Amino acid sequence: MNIISLVNQAVVWYAVSAVLALLFSLKKPLSGAIAGIGGAVASAMLIVVGMGTLLMPGRVSAGMLQMLSLPIRISGINALWLLAIGLSALPISLFNISWHRHPEVKANGLLVNLLLAAATCAVVTTSFGSLVVMAEIMALCGAFLTGCAQSGKLWFALGRFGTLLLAWSCWLVWSFYGTLDLAQISLLAAGAPQQMLLWLPALAGFALLAGVIPLHGWAPQAHADASAPAAALFSTVVMKVGLFGILTVSLAGGVPPLWWGVLLLVLGMITAFIGGLYALMEHNIQRLLAYHSLENIGIILLGLGAFVTGVALNNASLMVLGFIGGMYHLINHGLFKTTLFLGAGAVWFRTGHRDIEKLGGIGKRMPLISLSMLVGLMAMAALPPLNGFAGEWVIYQSFFKLSTGGAFIGRLLGPMLAVGPGDDRRSGGDVHGQSLRRHLPRRAAEPAGGKRHLRPVADDLQRGAFRALLP
Repeated sequence: MNIISLVNQAVVWYAVSAVLALLFSLKKPLSGAIAGIGGAVASAMLIVVGMGTLLMPGRVSAGMLQMLSLPIRISGINALWLLAIGLSALPISLFNISWHRHPEVKANGLLVNLLLAAATCAVVTTSFGSLVVMAEIMALCGAFLTGCAQSGKLWFALGRFGTLLLAWSCWLVWSFYGTLDLAQISLLAAGAPQQMLLWLPALAGFALLAGVIPLHGWAPQAHADASAPAAALFSTVVMKVGLFGILTVSLAGGVPPLWWGVLLLVLGMITAFIGGLYALMEHNIQRLLAYHSLENIGIILLGLGAFVTGVALNNASLMVLGFIGGMYHLINHGLFKTTLFLGAGAVWFRTGHRDIEKLGGIGKRMPLISLSMLVGLMAMAALPPLNGFAGEWVIYQSFFKLSTGGAFIGRLLGPMLAVGPGDDRRSGGDVHGQSLRRHLPRRAAEPAGGKRHLRPVADDLQRGAFRALLP
């Protein structure tokens, strides 16, 4: 199996299906079928590449992306992100085929597949400049997928600010090292951790893309205004590429200093805690899920922060626990958040509503969707034995390890980090469940057509899915 060849083929499938979807955009069902099938085939290839690389420890593949003459490298870290993208993009692409049959939906095959192609290139390129360019293309596709609404304009404006930060970082790095090749930069930066200051603008730029609080302004409304497949891509692909950029710049400057790891831990804790709290006020199901994506991005960032702190302290146990926990939750979040966004999209497809107040009787009218969303909600609430619990538990173990280390800052932050996300789990799981139960209507829903045809949701979901979130 030629890993580089499969990556080339995946990008070609994304690109060709995107162009064909544009050409047939006037015939919306055909355009959706072309984009969906092409995206699904390419995503399956990414899954094969990711699994094939991970199942052969130490394997590193290098080559060229022929379509763009772009040097690429696929190691274990790149493979993890390719696997995460593929596992989310495959069901999204298949869902998008049926999505195009709705009369109110606009054809989105060009933007969806172009976004996926850019994300794929971003996580395999060996050049920091190419990573920035591909992340910018991906973000622009995302902004246009919102439908050019007010949220799209906000994302576009904030995205240009992020682009300026990343461009500034490229200039600083080029001025200092004379190259943007990440491998050469790592060699030149060895033994000089103080040069991490060069990467601070890049950290801010990628944090904006990942939705790290307080740079999250684009995320909630963009998810709310976009279609379900697009919103799922924002959470499971776009924001994950932002995390990839954060990890890349954290390791590019040589051995990172301790303050860099502590900074990532603090940003992760703030994002995880506040993201869960914001969800308490939401009625729009996609905006609500967006805030929970912020929460989970914070949790993944906590794992990456523990890993980087372990590298700075030369603590092997902390490195292993933080990295495994963060990467496992990276994959898990993509799985259950894709399930929830596509489930919310199926509900909208059937009822025309995204407002929780206007939904009723979904459990009896759509039992399979309700069951799938129940499992996704339980995983999101980190209930054992589901995957959401497993990743977070490993991350918590890294906090306990940090609190027993020799560094004073570790002994100070370890207990705080272990307690903070635990409180967030209550706000993001059980307290969020109580909020949803409080907002559940005690009346029949009034669908877009004006006819009452759904029974109160309290009889179905309140005793089922959301009660499962409570201890």
